[in-house]
Amino acid sequence: MINEHFFNDRDLTSINSEMFNALVDQLDSQKIYFTENEMASFKKKFSRFDDPTSYQKKYSKSSLCSIDLKSKFAFLNLYFNRLIEATNYQLKEVSKKNFDFTKEEIILIDYDQKKWQKTKFELKKAWRGLAKNDVLTSMLAEKELDEATETIEKRYKNRLRRISQRNEEDIFSISMNNLTSYFDPHSSYFSPKSAEDFEMTMSLKLEGIGALLTTEDDYPTIVSVVPGGPAEKTGKISPDDKIVKISQVEESNSNPTDVVGWRIDEVVQLIRGKAGTKVKLELIPGKTEDFSERKFVTITREEVKLEEQAAKSRIVEIQRNLQTIKLGIIDLPTFYIDFKAWQNRNLDYRSSSKDVETILRKFIDQRVDAVLIDLRGNSGGSLFEANKLTGLFVSSGPTLQVKESNGSVRPWGDARAKQIWKKPILVMVDRYSASASEIFAGAIQDYQRGIIIGQKTFGKGTVQKLDNLSSGQIKITESKFYRITGAGMQSKGIHPDITLPSTWDIEEIGESSFDTALPWDEIKPVRFKKFSMRPTLISQLKDEHLTRVDQSPNLQYILDIRKRYETQKNKEVISLNLTNRRIEKEKRQSWALDVENKRRASLNLKTFYSYKAMKDFNDAKETEDDDRDSRIDVDNDYLLNEGMEILSDYAIFNQNIHLSKAA
Repeated sequence: MINEHFFNDRDLTSINSEMFNALVDQLDSQKIYFTENEMASFKKKFSRFDDPTSYQKKYSKSSLCSIDLKSKFAFLNLYFNRLIEATNYQLKEVSKKNFDFTKEEIILIDYDQKKWQKTKFELKKAWRGLAKNDVLTSMLAEKELDEATETIEKRYKNRLRRISQRNEEDIFSISMNNLTSYFDPHSSYFSPKSAEDFEMTMSLKLEGIGALLTTEDDYPTIVSVVPGGPAEKTGKISPDDKIVKISQVEESNSNPTDVVGWRIDEVVQLIRGKAGTKVKLELIPGKTEDFSERKFVTITREEVKLEEQAAKSRIVEIQRNLQTIKLGIIDLPTFYIDFKAWQNRNLDYRSSSKDVETILRKFIDQRVDAVLIDLRGNSGGSLFEANKLTGLFVSSGPTLQVKESNGSVRPWGDARAKQIWKKPILVMVDRYSASASEIFAGAIQDYQRGIIIGQKTFGKGTVQKLDNLSSGQIKITESKFYRITGAGMQSKGIHPDITLPSTWDIEEIGESSFDTALPWDEIKPVRFKKFSMRPTLISQLKDEHLTRVDQSPNLQYILDIRKRYETQKNKEVISLNLTNRRIEKEKRQSWALDVENKRRASLNLKTFYSYKAMKDFNDAKETEDDDRDSRIDVDNDYLLNEGMEILSDYAIFNQNIHLSKAA
């Protein structure tokens, strides 16, 4: 496996120690399950195995290495035993109903400041504090003590049941993924059951809600939503949202099931169901300050079909300087292709590039002045399609370069591509735009064919292959791709020409946030012909944008949320005093009401007299909009509106771009 990986010359002299550190971060980032002496003992074992004087290191650093599986399995065994011990202790403490919520106690939530406890007694103090916080948080979600206690007791019992159901395959999967992720975050091992689920997800034939889940601190957590799937179409579910309860809407006697502490496969089975039926999720918003905050989303299950992922379009007219500008918006959630039909030489196969070409020809017939391609949230798809789509705007030429693990480099492009659209183009991206999205946006930027706006993209510049094993499958990174300028996309992503406001720190996710992400590098550029773009165009567009930011209540609203996020993201402790926490919650609600009323007053809209009135209004609006497709929402998408304004400026400032291709 090591020799097949792109980064096959990595220094392995400290592999065991580094893998152990990664395993600790994965299993016990809060430092609540092991004592200082236990950690020192295990570190010594793993470092001894990495000793360059030992027989294991007689090989060169790029050759074979020895992995200390014995110590790893011993650590995993201790971890699960300690997890059972801690949970039983917490269950006992919760059942006493003896927490004093008037005491001025705190718990440290800044993991970087935490230290390993010296004794088991100190560990138990930490376990009790966390249990107290769980009950308190449940009470803040409008529950009395008895109901909150019952909820947390069930949650801990579910955790114990989940641990008891772990088998050798689960332990082996943890160990193997600890090894594969040492080389990069996208290399992974799939057990036979995981491989089956992965294939089902990739085929999109599963009747469910179209969301990928993982487990994070006992909470089933949304990793991503499938473009065009039921969850994505609600417009209410986001990555990092945590699932607390699941209800089967059609069952009249179905009480919500608390799934915190459940095995992830059990959660998935509860969410899956017959197409047409509904499931209701109780979620903790991903970017919330307090886990007592909730949102409720009802989703109609259905099979995710290719048609649901298809590019959608809309024409919007904007009045500028006594003239009407026609803007064409294309929302592209993924780079899709019907591989089976394509392989069978069916000329009517469905693909993103063919659908976009059809839309562009309609735009031409309707005399559209400029096009906006929305790639926000587009995590990629077919690289072949990224090539084809680029050709619709720049004609023939290279699109990217691919470097194999053996060092060979080859350019990708479409020699037969024909430029369909010759007027201005603007591409919107965000931190969730990845892979094929970055290839397309990077090519448009490198050719100077259009303007890129939004936030820095994800930075995934690698390609993986899937190999079958005697038991399960393994996914390995085998190559990296680069821009035609030679610059890598890995880790750095695509930097937009104009950065739009965001409500949170985008550096918290993305390729650069992974400890084992492959490094950025660059290779030689390839020859390509740029379009001519006036040197001052981008700065002129940026100036107009910044003026609007200062004057726009909606964009100022986004900036206000970001300011709040910045003041809260480095919070180090939380109080275990119920009165203090209620005051904090009231302050958050008061702030949310004030910032929304500030926006509405600036727009001459009726303001809300209370937080509850605002919440009721939003809930009612969401109910009204349940049957509305959330894509291309020009009424409520403030960044899309600003994108249209920037594109309007672009159309006015640079109307002759389609005549200016350089020799």
